[in-house]
Amino acid sequence: GQRPTRRVVSAGGVVLKGDPPEVLVVSLRGGRVVTLPKGQVEPGERYPETAVREVREETGVEASVLAPLGRVVHYFLMRHLGGTPRPQLTEVENAFFLPASEALERLSYPNEREMLKRALLRLRARAKKG
Repeated sequence: GQRPTRRVVSAGGVVLKGDPPEVLVVSLRGGRVVTLPKGQVEPGERYPETAVREVREETGVEASVLAPLGRVVHYFLMRHLGGTPRPQLTEVENAFFLPASEALERLSYPNEREMLKRALLRLRARAKKG
């Protein structure tokens, strides 16, 4: 078999906290781009590990993976464990929690808005199961 060309594989997190939920976002380009924390999968890393590491590196926030959400970028629903957002200035300009309803309007990329919608549905389903 031929070796597949190496695509850059990314993983990131939809980190939710509170009720009503707020989601952790980062901003770039003078706040014109609002996006979810994500980054490249390092060799030997599993996608959930990348998501946890990237969230920690880009925002200073500790979060744990609850469930996978997406495939193009491997996003995971994550629970906020602790830490106040502090941006990694070499990568992002700002890091902050936004009410999920507001983030659905402010996230710059449609696929990320979709991931957030999925995350919120997952969260509700989990809450029902109790």
